[in-house]
Amino acid sequence: MQKNDFKIVPKKEKKGFSRNLIILLVCLLLLLPFAVRSFVFLIGEFSYMTWKYSVSLFLKDAVLELTFVILFLVVLVILCTQKPFSKILLRCSTGLGILYIVTAIIVPRLPDFELQTFILVGINDVIIFEGFYFIIGLVLIIFSVLMKADLIIKLNWKMKCCR
Repeated sequence: MQKNDFKIVPKKEKKGFSRNLIILLVCLLLLLPFAVRSFVFLIGEFSYMTWKYSVSLFLKDAVLELTFVILFLVVLVILCTQKPFSKILLRCSTGLGILYIVTAIIVPRLPDFELQTFILVGINDVIIFEGFYFIIGLVLIIFSVLMKADLIIKLNWKMKCCR
């Protein structure tokens, strides 16, 4: 028998925090005050029933506040699992995108609606989409489609390597 030409080196464990982990911790710490404020806002608005006075304004604010809470939870899950492009990020970005597009369609039809941003599509005096929320929703959905394509490509590559 001949001697092997290669040497097997045991895998070394990393000591300390990696750079990506530090970045995630900073993101988590920056999102924490917004998430707490958003959670308090949502609970406070429902308990004081201020949504009865201006439904459209409450709905738009609630969507933005809910976004901060979801982003905080997603960063927390990424920090715990240490998988930055996981399915939870894909599902949350798709869900938020759909939520923003639905908000852009529903809010202009409410009776107390006041335009605060710009109109994306409007015919005569009828507003079809509110531009700000529609564009954010579209960007989030495009982001999730690109992430899904990246996950599929990585999965196919791993499957080919394992054969």
